[in-house]
Amino acid sequence: MNKNTQSPNQRLLNFQSLVNVTPFLFSLLLATSISAQQWQQVAKIPAGQTTALFAIGDTLYAAGLNKIYYTYDGGDTWDSTGTMSPTLDFISAIRYSQGRLYVATEFEGVFSSSNGGQTWQADNTGLVGLGAKNISSLAIRGDSLYAGTYGAGVFVKKISTNSNWTAYKTGMAWGNVESLTNIDGKLYAGAGGNATVFTHTYPGHTWAETPFAAFNGEINAFLGVAKQDDVLLAAGNLGLYRSDDDGANWTHYNPGTGFLGSASFVNDGNRVIALLAKPSGLSFLKFTDDGGQNWQNFEPAAPNSLGYDIALFNGKLYSARNNGLWRIALTTSVETPVGELPELGQNFPNPFSGSTTIPVTLSRQTRLELSVFNAAGAYIRTIWQGEKPAGVHQIEMELGDLPPGIYVARLTTETGVASRLMTSF
Repeated sequence: MNKNTQSPNQRLLNFQSLVNVTPFLFSLLLATSISAQQWQQVAKIPAGQTTALFAIGDTLYAAGLNKIYYTYDGGDTWDSTGTMSPTLDFISAIRYSQGRLYVATEFEGVFSSSNGGQTWQADNTGLVGLGAKNISSLAIRGDSLYAGTYGAGVFVKKISTNSNWTAYKTGMAWGNVESLTNIDGKLYAGAGGNATVFTHTYPGHTWAETPFAAFNGEINAFLGVAKQDDVLLAAGNLGLYRSDDDGANWTHYNPGTGFLGSASFVNDGNRVIALLAKPSGLSFLKFTDDGGQNWQNFEPAAPNSLGYDIALFNGKLYSARNNGLWRIALTTSVETPVGELPELGQNFPNPFSGSTTIPVTLSRQTRLELSVFNAAGAYIRTIWQGEKPAGVHQIEMELGDLPPGIYVARLTTETGVASRLMTSF
């Protein structure tokens, strides 16, 4: 996958100069241009184990052995947090919400920081049971943070109060949770290995178990899921799957990788990219541009190392691997096209007293966070957080406790940040 870095005028001049070139030479030049784009290692991060990624707005987080690296300027400069624990050697997930950074680890539970990672605290109160501190995944839905564990099922806590963890596994018969994902307010948990997925829709209290493949006695756990338009795309130990009826029925696709141990997905316009990793240490990058009916190898191939996670950030695909953080520019522009940026309309009524509604326009399905700050820039609260599909959404804000004054509504998504001034009377 390549990116043409020439300006429009340069491309026009080049095209005009090639009009009379033979088709063979033109094809040769085009092939040379395509193959020129290669993976590059992020030199400002140690070339060691990098295990998890999380992109939100103008920030990308990358997990090292026992600290987090981050960039605020599109990947040009990087800084790092303080060390969480000197004995920590594997970070499995990163999430950020309401001014607090959460990090999941294997064997040492969850760490959190309210000052950008300068200092950390163990955040494990309530994580009880065998395997409860062995965290596989994190997911956010509204004001709740969920943790999947290897052995003790799912736990939940309130983000706004940073409450203690409580068990959240009614109806879930299995303790091992390989993956946990929030899509449109529905949680998908890869619990157990008998070819089923557990789902939970708020405000219910019980998980529902449905098959995603026929169980033939061979372990087949649900490793992750993404959504493109109305199609769900998932991975299990035995391959890739798609559903066009909200998970009621699934179709299997054999990617030719053999038994898989983990998977992660990113959406890139009409293309979905999947990182598929085997327990033996091999990993593969695949992509689909037809809703999962067919998958192809991502070219050029990623460096010959084990991949743990992928993320799309500032027009580049990032790959967290056991020999560092790598990136490659995609065929889309590095700068997000104007039409893909989130739009935050003016709230109404404005000025307001008590409650007001603000329109949010999204060009594609994305994870978002809508928060309110005062005129001095101090964080007040998060109004809504989660994933929403493309389109216009009216989000109601209950702000009756705020004194009269000027406030800022801030919308943060995977593709950008937008803000609006509001007045309370």
